[in-house]
Amino acid sequence: MRVLFPFVGDSVGGSHHSILELYSLLKKSNITPIFLLHNTGPLSQLLDSLNIKYEYVPVKYLAGESPSFLKITFGIIFNFFKLHNFIHKNKIDIVHGNDLRINLTWSLPTRLSGVVYLWHQRSIMSSSVLWRISTVLADYFVTISKYVHQSLPDNIPESRKKLVLNPFDTNKYYDEKKSRKWINTLYGVPEDTVLFGYIGRLVDWKNVDFLIKCFAKYTKKSNLNLHLIIVGTGKKEYVDSLEKLVNNLEIKDIVTFAGFNSNPSRIISAFDLMIAPSNQEPFGRTLVEAMIQKTFVLAARGGGHSEIIDNEVTGRLYNHNDTSSFISKCNMCIDDNESKYRMINKANTVAILKYSSHEHAKNIINIYHKLLFS
Repeated sequence: MRVLFPFVGDSVGGSHHSILELYSLLKKSNITPIFLLHNTGPLSQLLDSLNIKYEYVPVKYLAGESPSFLKITFGIIFNFFKLHNFIHKNKIDIVHGNDLRINLTWSLPTRLSGVVYLWHQRSIMSSSVLWRISTVLADYFVTISKYVHQSLPDNIPESRKKLVLNPFDTNKYYDEKKSRKWINTLYGVPEDTVLFGYIGRLVDWKNVDFLIKCFAKYTKKSNLNLHLIIVGTGKKEYVDSLEKLVNNLEIKDIVTFAGFNSNPSRIISAFDLMIAPSNQEPFGRTLVEAMIQKTFVLAARGGGHSEIIDNEVTGRLYNHNDTSSFISKCNMCIDDNESKYRMINKANTVAILKYSSHEHAKNIINIYHKLLFS
């Protein structure tokens, strides 16, 4: 069985890490995974560093680059024959799409080539009636959380969709003291500092500006030495606005913009507290990574966060955009060590049981076999 994973290639995020977790397990199951990139950049650099081969097929006008229906249609038609020919030349059995632009660009050429298309929905699907046509574009839909699953159009039958939790390497655990020493040296953070951290893309809906404002207020109320590390990249205009906010709040010396990091688990293991400030996360991959690394999690209530974190059992949730709630929960996280460590250990147990790579791979492989052989 030959399964193609096409990617745009201009970013590295949760979907890419999930497929990389799946990659080695597919090979052990006599399934040949094939990566294809439309752009060189962050993803090609990561695959090169892992010695993973990939096909490079440059295309113009990916569908979904613009929300315009006419431009989406043009993108599908413009690239149709190039993708159709690649599928047949490489004897692909299944195309597994993991990104909106990929799903819109690849689904129709795949189905009209007589090949199975699996649409992996990793974000909330728009409520627009136009998305009802997605049922004719793909053979099967996989979602990553209840929050995402419920957003699928209601004309997709139950027999053609399944919720499959994202995979994680639950055996990958970093020594907290070694990681902290590495971070202290890398970013010049004093040893006696309480280290807050954020990891994710720097985009508006992630609510990083709220985190910065709350952190600034919290530093004024606390006697502790505090430092915030923000890991991730985004469009220059938005990143510049965050850096300007930090300067205006006069916390430049205790906030570090760390940029992209290809090994988020290692840096998460160094945090005293990992904060996830968006209430619109389709899943919340970094929360599970923190649970595996035994790093305490404080997350905004809502979206996928409320599915991952059992409040006061495996972490703490604060009310979205509520500064008082945020600061109150921070105090609890720092002051109440007994309950904090109890929750950290419980979170670690839950993560290992629910999010193993083997369980994810078993579910995906079962779907592949169902689509090809039943």
